[in-house]
Amino acid sequence: HKSSGSLLYMGEEPLDRSRLAQSAGLVRFFSPKEILNFLGFPRNFILPKDMELKHRYKVVGNSIAVTVASQLLRLLLHGEGAERLNSLEEAPPRSQEEVD
Repeated sequence: HKSSGSLLYMGEEPLDRSRLAQSAGLVRFFSPKEILNFLGFPRNFILPKDMELKHRYKVVGNSIAVTVASQLLRLLLHGEGAERLNSLEEAPPRSQEEVD
């Protein structure tokens, strides 16, 4: 079976992976809509109703976060945020000779 994805555990006690049978009914996959919400898609964004569930998961799995995409586009197209990005850049590691 090719299933993969993030799981949601809804139990009150920490999940005991060595005794998963005890957690039956308390673990489920996130729905495609929930994943879209995590990725920052607008609440009113919907996938086609006639799209099969497995294709919804594939489409959502190939998505990127809206907030990340919008920031990247602002940076690439308008140069907005370049100063902040440059301030986050770390200097390359110093060699041992430079330290001595």
